[in-house]
Amino acid sequence: MLNSLALTDALLCLITVWLASRSALSVGYRMAFSLLAIPALLGFLRFSGIYPLETWHPLFTLMSASAALPLLAISVLAPQSMVATRRQFAIIFLGVAMLLGLLIAGLGKFRIYDQALGLGSMLVILVTLLKNGQHTRALGATLMLAGSVLFVLKISIPPWLLPGDWLHLGMAMGLLLIAPTALAQSDPSPEPEMA
Repeated sequence: MLNSLALTDALLCLITVWLASRSALSVGYRMAFSLLAIPALLGFLRFSGIYPLETWHPLFTLMSASAALPLLAISVLAPQSMVATRRQFAIIFLGVAMLLGLLIAGLGKFRIYDQALGLGSMLVILVTLLKNGQHTRALGATLMLAGSVLFVLKISIPPWLLPGDWLHLGMAMGLLLIAPTALAQSDPSPEPEMA
């Protein structure tokens, strides 16, 4: 039988893959959701025992906190920016952010780096959405933050929910709410994406 971490990681993976496949979203959103799906998939494989990749899951979790969440924050804060709308700039941003995360938090063992970036990104998303009066989407950022706090505090409800489940569930529900609707994304004179 699958444990709770495998189930909640599977849910997070399904939601992020679905969000990444939505063509109405800008490149920044889709790339951020795609990168967030990778550690969720690896977590499902690890916690289910199907293919326990002990080192790959934490590595991609580190990179998603260092790169995917900041890209998501940029997409919310500056939806018309080059990084949010142009594939090549989003790829460059992700590449540099992942490399820095790998060097500083991974090889340098300075784990506060990726944790601070992830938390800071969620706070930027929350403040931006509150300032714009988008309270439903701001609730999504609040759920992400709440899941992260419960994870850090090691809150569990044995035998159903472990600390990691709060993080997975908070991220899954939060990302669903944060993703803009097609109507909110539409622009009267959209600039074509350049490959």
